[in-house]
Amino acid sequence: MSRQGFGEAVRRELTERPPRRTCCARALLCGIFRHAGTLELSAGEMAVRAELADAAAARLAFSLVRDLGGDGGLASFREPRFARGTRVVVRLDGDRSLQLLHEIGLLSTGLVPLSEPPGRLLQRRCCRAAYLRGAFVAAGSVSGPRAPGHLEIRVAEPEGARLVRRVARADGIELRVAARRGHAVAYTKSKPAIRDLLAHLGAHDAVLSLDEADVISRTRERVNRATNCDEANLARQGAAARAQAEAIAALELDDLDAGLRQVATLRLRHPDLSLAELGRRARPPLPKSTVAGRMRALTRAAERSRS
Repeated sequence: MSRQGFGEAVRRELTERPPRRTCCARALLCGIFRHAGTLELSAGEMAVRAELADAAAARLAFSLVRDLGGDGGLASFREPRFARGTRVVVRLDGDRSLQLLHEIGLLSTGLVPLSEPPGRLLQRRCCRAAYLRGAFVAAGSVSGPRAPGHLEIRVAEPEGARLVRRVARADGIELRVAARRGHAVAYTKSKPAIRDLLAHLGAHDAVLSLDEADVISRTRERVNRATNCDEANLARQGAAARAQAEAIAALELDDLDAGLRQVATLRLRHPDLSLAELGRRARPPLPKSTVAGRMRALTRAAERSRS
């Protein structure tokens, strides 16, 4: 599965089940609007709009806005011709929405935009997870289970990325911050950290996919190691057998006692067999240790004959 496809699957999973608690619903909306929203001022009126590529995420945000007493609307539009995508806008306006924007930590009591969510909004672990869930739904991406690990949440400024890092770190998940051209990201390339973060957000199906891919990868590694080990053993065995056959060829077999002559003859007839296989072909069959001992005696005899 591609990075885009897996990221879309994660977003679908995160938008399928709305938060059960009101505090978590507020934190999730805060994450969405902080990472996909812009403030609009016109004729003394204030509104906030969030532009999302995922229609399910937009519907979830709009549903939560209505449940929490806000006013707003949904609209969609096509991106420029070469992008060919559809984006959905969630817009909050009106007096009731101003109150909601204060409740979800975007505006102060004086209706001034806040640089970061107030402490009350992120006191609980569940609310911090909901905030990060909203941030990922709005501006997150993650690599597929079988690709090198990479998860990131995109923000406009490095301060926003550092906020995401602090929120994740409060629950033991470490992210890094990087500035890119025109934006910043909070990211990790650690697969354990990706797994922990997705589990924290509630993307349990995605975590299972990562675990399955990890099991398959480790199984393949074990098989490859075993295969490479077998190939190395066969190469060593073949080299040893050739050396033994060369040594025996320098001997006069008729001068050897019956036991050594039998092993020498078997090696010359079967230059590719292991010592254990040579022992099974002997009559009567011989244990590997006996064949190995006789082969060492033949090698020493060959060395003496050359000196």
